Amino acid sequence: MKVEITGRQIEITPAIRTHIQKKLGKFTRILGEDINFHVVVGVEKERQKVEIQLKSKLLELTGKGSSNKLNDSVQLAIEKLERQALKQKGKMIVGKRQKAAREKSITAETEANESVPRTVKRKTVTVREETLNKKTMPMEEALLELEQSEYPFLAFRNSESGEMNVLYRNKKGSLRVIRS
Repeated sequence: MKVEITGRQIEITPAIRTHIQKKLGKFTRILGEDINFHVVVGVEKERQKVEIQLKSKLLELTGKGSSNKLNDSVQLAIEKLERQALKQKGKMIVGKRQKAAREKSITAETEANESVPRTVKRKTVTVREETLNKKTMPMEEALLELEQSEYPFLAFRNSESGEMNVLYRNKKGSLRVIRS
């Protein structure tokens, strides 16, 4: 953790420096050790203003606090910065969990369909090709399977008519069928 403190129209005493560093210590528990802080402490008329900029590998956050007492201004700025850091860290954790769950369901679905994804590259266009089992099922079962699937469409052989159908959801959310 690296802390740089700048005073505007105020002298930064060792007591102020240690107080700010002590308060900023909690961010190492949230974001790790590789954090840089730039703290600007200023005085305007009777108001004590503090602006704290946090920079890490993943985040750049800013918190500002202003009150009549310097300690209160520091506390306000740190509270704002802490809320932002916790919110961003929560978003990163949720994103990782969703990505892992998505990958897990795709691999499970691929194994269930016994399909092997294949990617063909031509110039700058990438085409992903998958072979699927031609499933024979009635329309009602296809509707249920589409609801459970991540994919926006389902190709299946209609057991009632024997022809290939594609069931998909359009932009408005209603279901459509293409028959061949």
